[in-house]
Amino acid sequence: MTLNKLTPTFKLFLFCVALVFTRMLKTHQLSYLFLFWNLFLAFLPLWFINRANNSINQYIKWVLVGLSLLFLPNAPYVLTDLFHLHKSKVVPMWYDLILIVSFALLSLIYFVQAAHFIFGTIKLHVKPYLTEPIKFLVFMSCGYGIYLGRYLRFNSWDLITDPLILANGIINSLFNNNAYKETYAITFVFGIFLYLLFELFSVMRKNTINETFYNQ
Repeated sequence: MTLNKLTPTFKLFLFCVALVFTRMLKTHQLSYLFLFWNLFLAFLPLWFINRANNSINQYIKWVLVGLSLLFLPNAPYVLTDLFHLHKSKVVPMWYDLILIVSFALLSLIYFVQAAHFIFGTIKLHVKPYLTEPIKFLVFMSCGYGIYLGRYLRFNSWDLITDPLILANGIINSLFNNNAYKETYAITFVFGIFLYLLFELFSVMRKNTINETFYNQ
């Protein structure tokens, strides 16, 4: 297979792999290997929604859509891995910056692709006037999910493994006087960011389709 036949996302993935393993060879440390796990979690929503769209069983289809929504915050969550950026005596900070941003960029690509398919699937089953409110709710939920993961250290599967602890953490974050301001601020800012990101993706995708059509 030649390089020209590889998709841009796969090329970016190979670049991420090269950056991490070059760093490992340089430092003899396993730092940033966790990014592969986070990237895997970021890919799951896209995988689930693709399986949902290929399913002929309606029950299985909506279970997969639900799983895609449940894991969707894991994709933009990778952006917060920039918190791990720090000075190193062995590796320059610019290298680690490019490394983390590359993983975050790939994860955001997975996010907008998954969201596109999710909204496309939901749009077929709801009234048109409900589409935008659903989008708003999904993006705000993702913003809140990022807060739960980064600051309260919850995972998507805690909904099943530790539902009571998760519920307590959610109630505390939303209503505790010492926590709710940060909760709503992070949720709102990330939610708006993800909404704008998706809108940019939608416009770029539409323009690409139009250019392809008019150039034929």
